[in-house]
Amino acid sequence: MGSSFYVTADQEHVGPWTFTGEQVEESVRRHWPDAIMSSAFEDFLEIEAEIAPGQRAELSFNHRHRAFSFEDREPLSAPLTVIYEVLRDLAPEVPVVRWIDYDAELTRMNLNDGLQGFTRGLA
Repeated sequence: MGSSFYVTADQEHVGPWTFTGEQVEESVRRHWPDAIMSSAFEDFLEIEAEIAPGQRAELSFNHRHRAFSFEDREPLSAPLTVIYEVLRDLAPEVPVVRWIDYDAELTRMNLNDGLQGFTRGLA
């Protein structure tokens, strides 16, 4: 079983994101109209999007905990691209942190440095 990454607002400093799962879905559809999304699991929005030819992103948005998650599987840049675009649409000024499930050490991510800066250290 592999590890998972989590991305959320820096809740220690600003609290959780205020956007809804429906807003996440609308944002994803604006960027990737052919994305497949499902809320079959009660508290999760499952997202699959082809962000570039042959490059698929698979990730979840947890409605209750207001966090994105994705498996530690290459290319990590694919789910991070989706998260980056959604956050630029819905919460561009909110500080963001990430962690991996086995150590839960929070690492800041910066939306202001563009996609490459946002994915630095992971992708």
